[in-house]
Amino acid sequence: MSMVYLASGDSNANIEYQTISSTATQQLTQEQSERLHDRITKAQLQKLYDLFKSSPDQMVGYSELRHMLEDVDITFTDYTYTRLFLKINQNSDFMIDWNEFVSYLIFGFQEEDPSSQKEALTMPISAPPVVRKTEHRSAVCCITLLKVKSDQTPMEEIPELSANYSFGGEDSPENSGMWVTASREGQLRFWSAHMEPLRSAVSESIHLKMPTWILALQALSDVSIVCTASTERELRFHETIASTFTLRMVIRSLPYAVYCMSYAFYNNGKTHSKLVLGDYAGNVRILSYSPYLRGPFQAKPGAALVELVWADVLKGRIPLLIPREHINLHSELISCVYYSLHMNTLFASAEYRNTKKYRGRCPGLIMVSNDDRNNFRIPLGVSVFYVAESKNILVTGGPDTFVRIWDVYISSEPSAILTGHNGGIVAVFVQPEENKVYSVDYHKVIKVWDLQEHTLLQTFGELVRIIHHSETDIKYYYHSHLRDLLVAGRKLIQIKCCPRVRVDLTDGNTHAAPVSVVLYNRLFRNIVTCGLDSYIIVWDPWTGRRKIIMKNCHTKMIYGEIIDIEITAACFDPLEQFLLTGARDGSLKIWNYNNAVVVRNMSIQPDQEVTAVIWVIDRILAMGWDRQVTEFNDVAGREYGDPKKWAKFHTDDITCADVKLGEGVVTATYSGEIIFWKLETGQPYRRYNVMNPYQFIELKLNTEEEKLTRRSKRISSLMGAGRRTLVLQNFKPDEIKDYGANIPVSVQAVLFLQKRPMTKDHGSVFISLDTGYIQVYSHHQHGGFIKQFFAVHKVGDCVLTMASDRKNRFLYTGTAFGYIKIWHIVNYCIPQAEKTEVCMPRLRLDFIFLRKDLFLTRAKRVIRNQPEPMLVSSYKGHLKAINSIGFINLPKILFTGSHDYSCRLWTQGGRYLGTLGTVLPWSKLTPFERAGEDNRAYRLPPDIKKVASSTTLKVISGIQHTGTVKRAKAVDEREDERDVEEAASDVKNMFDRPLREPILGHHFQLPGRSVIEQRIDLDTTELCIPVYTHLRVYPSEMMEHLPTPPVIGQVRAENYLDHYMPVVGKVDPHDSAINIREPQKRAKAGSSSLLPARAGYSLGKPKTNSVLGMPRSSGAGLCKPRTSFTLSDYTPGNPKADFSSRNMKSNLSSGSPKAGIPKADSSHGSAKASCRLGSPKPDYISIKKRASFSPGTTPKTDFSPKAGKPKTNTMKSSNSH
Repeated sequence: MSMVYLASGDSNANIEYQTISSTATQQLTQEQSERLHDRITKAQLQKLYDLFKSSPDQMVGYSELRHMLEDVDITFTDYTYTRLFLKINQNSDFMIDWNEFVSYLIFGFQEEDPSSQKEALTMPISAPPVVRKTEHRSAVCCITLLKVKSDQTPMEEIPELSANYSFGGEDSPENSGMWVTASREGQLRFWSAHMEPLRSAVSESIHLKMPTWILALQALSDVSIVCTASTERELRFHETIASTFTLRMVIRSLPYAVYCMSYAFYNNGKTHSKLVLGDYAGNVRILSYSPYLRGPFQAKPGAALVELVWADVLKGRIPLLIPREHINLHSELISCVYYSLHMNTLFASAEYRNTKKYRGRCPGLIMVSNDDRNNFRIPLGVSVFYVAESKNILVTGGPDTFVRIWDVYISSEPSAILTGHNGGIVAVFVQPEENKVYSVDYHKVIKVWDLQEHTLLQTFGELVRIIHHSETDIKYYYHSHLRDLLVAGRKLIQIKCCPRVRVDLTDGNTHAAPVSVVLYNRLFRNIVTCGLDSYIIVWDPWTGRRKIIMKNCHTKMIYGEIIDIEITAACFDPLEQFLLTGARDGSLKIWNYNNAVVVRNMSIQPDQEVTAVIWVIDRILAMGWDRQVTEFNDVAGREYGDPKKWAKFHTDDITCADVKLGEGVVTATYSGEIIFWKLETGQPYRRYNVMNPYQFIELKLNTEEEKLTRRSKRISSLMGAGRRTLVLQNFKPDEIKDYGANIPVSVQAVLFLQKRPMTKDHGSVFISLDTGYIQVYSHHQHGGFIKQFFAVHKVGDCVLTMASDRKNRFLYTGTAFGYIKIWHIVNYCIPQAEKTEVCMPRLRLDFIFLRKDLFLTRAKRVIRNQPEPMLVSSYKGHLKAINSIGFINLPKILFTGSHDYSCRLWTQGGRYLGTLGTVLPWSKLTPFERAGEDNRAYRLPPDIKKVASSTTLKVISGIQHTGTVKRAKAVDEREDERDVEEAASDVKNMFDRPLREPILGHHFQLPGRSVIEQRIDLDTTELCIPVYTHLRVYPSEMMEHLPTPPVIGQVRAENYLDHYMPVVGKVDPHDSAINIREPQKRAKAGSSSLLPARAGYSLGKPKTNSVLGMPRSSGAGLCKPRTSFTLSDYTPGNPKADFSSRNMKSNLSSGSPKAGIPKADSSHGSAKASCRLGSPKPDYISIKKRASFSPGTTPKTDFSPKAGKPKTNTMKSSNSH
């Protein structure tokens, strides 16, 4: 603000409004603290108290307070003291009493209170539970987890500060482990960490035929073993390596059945792992072993199953398994056991429900360390407990419905008792890094407690709705790494308990709902954010700390339930001491947001959303869906009077408004109406419509509005002003307007440039439309529409919020798609005589977006024909719409509030500084130095990094990669010189360099030049134009086939099978082409073999093989050539088909002497072949051999096909040679 205002009517209190500006005229080199609580002592405070009491009316003014501080040696500069006085003066009367002074000191201590940082934006259990079927035949009775890493860590390996964020590794299948559920009948199911079914298995007894009954289930994660305990008083150890479920060891004949189990191990494998067993008789047994090489469960050859009884374990039959027993530790069954490796201590609990027997003196939990026992005496005993070793605390829960918090080393009395459950406690667990305790009672109600303050944070009762009331035996298991609570019965329910922030996906959230308004307070130098979650949060942007959080700011009672109302508008008072907020239900509140106190309540019409609020001196303006401006008094003594209603000229809901101090107000609607008002009188003087901005629209009320105005004036004069509001509501006209088929263009945001004068040539009002354009108007009476420009580069996007710096040099816009754009508007829409030269080198240093790229990016392509205003930066800042944007002048910091629940800080050049509310360390900033001047690589928001374009990556990181083409050097010296020149040049010069010869390659040549100029006419009748048809192309010819040698042709013409004589033998591939050998043994008489019908037999008269040199043989009984056939030629359904073939081939299997070789039959003079046709089985040939033969002789065979049905499958012929 360039003007200087008197903060009060008192001339003595002449305090400049400019003193609260962050761009004050003083050049401050270092920050001067204005916090008195850091500098004042007890003696000084006592002296100041005496001075206040001795002052007139016990109040001091501006100069008196400064003298009092100087008397106690506390001095400030003029600028710093003025800001200090405005901070202390909370009631804006410019007089300070002792209460205001002490309140300011208390606020200073509250800002440094760590408890203000721990309050979460959301409830610990805020995500809806995930429900799925168990896929078991009966209800789940046991749950365990095959962990990747242990819950117990050696104290020397525990980090000092446990981070409340993760990099996503815990959610990966390799690090999250695997759930195992079991039902009574012995069925086990394995699930992924995200409840995806993997496989199932069965655990049953190997001796008894009767069905088993599972009592307990425990995973031995470091050795990949799942142990089950059953009613047979045995332990079964199953191996789960490589998706197997093999029974590795069975321990039978335990003295009593095991009721509960626990397992303790370290990840390093240097400490013995311990399996703790609690039985029905109150005994506790411990099995200890070294996990090195999987200890006693190591797989050994010849020993698939190890079976033994408990007595053998005690005798040391398995040396690697060390047992230890604690007999009669409790007189009742053991309800829960735990072993702490760090403390080397055993914890065991039991329930003592028989009050007459034990009379309240029962040892509910016993801690055993070596030979020492420590009893925690709790009435009715302990059902469950949890040990947090990092905090040295013990949390117990039992049938008495109380949750007790103990010091591990003090068992006499608990540190705290948490009450509130209506049923016995069945599960408890602790989140030490979050300081939270979770407890579940018998009625399936989950309560979350603060571990330090011992207060109730949340009551979660969704399990009552999900689980049927008849299910009472519900099992619970807490996954400490994923922070998941698994609830199992007939359903599997997974509940997220205060999950860690995934910094690989997001930097965190500022609000629990979309951020609607973000403001910067120049007096207190903090940022105030308001959201649709009805929260008001005060942030310190220089340290990233949260100062104050105010919840449930706007509420409404609906059917007996208090509902939070969204905050839709907010602004500061002129001196920026108070905050004004407007909500969706039409309510307005004035806050002293430093102490979260409501100063005043106001309202426009009920259930009419407030879309804009303006606070000027002595007046408050509010507008919204009531289509008019409502003015409230801000003068002492008149603030509770009836508000003034400006004339209702708008025909649609008001979407936005802005003010220029001392001159006027502009309001805009959904239908594109723009009205300029006089700030002092509230009278409109110009009216426009964005769809036709050049058209003159007369300012005149419609008929219904005129009747309503006259009627209200007449009734108010008769009945008095007290019933004015009631009459207006009773005579409310019908305001539904029909705009026809043409959908109006709505106005999304308006911005007054405070430095532009009120002339018809200066564009002083920027109006954003939902079409993506920004129109510029002059608010002069004779002004109007001047220009417009396109402000987005994506279809469907539009500007939702706008802001400018103090000197109106830049326009900052936020779009609906999450883009942040900065425009240089120094010379835009001003007279030609006032335009100044722009230093482009300076702008390129400040905005990396202006530096040249290899290719014209999308943001630059859209505005390449739009010379003004100049786009100096464009990048994606949020994944969702940006609802609010602002600028801090001196440090040059831009802040944005988005619909993605976050408020982010950026440098003016586009570097990412951080998200308010992040869990990551904050880069410290200062309000007196420009941010982002250090030349370092800035990181990108994780969510933006996944979807960012090249322009966004360049702007946010501040690094522009200049690519160069480097080619390999050739051997020739000329190529070396050419490559050096090309490597030194930029890539863009590639397009200007002449092409290398030959341009068309080595397969084409240009036509020779002739004396007469040849004109090339292209044939345009075809769809595709042959551009290179005039070039000479070498014709392609068919390849010449080489002549075939006569020897190969002779061999190819012959048929070896015509000369083949079937003999008993086999083909040796390492010898000649056909090498016939005699078998080692002769087949017995009468024997037959069935050969698969893969070979086609050619039956015909043998001939002399001249090539092989074998003699021609002849004899009676051979089939004539006309009877030869091939089984593959036979077709089903045609028994009379011709089986003749000239070239028949035999399939000789070189690896088997039986394949394709007929056997002899002594009862016949020749071998016969039997073909069974039409058989549904695979085709076989039965060959009988008559008599043996010696080498050198030719057996006589007789092949005759047997009659039969047609074959269902034809036999295939293949060559073996």
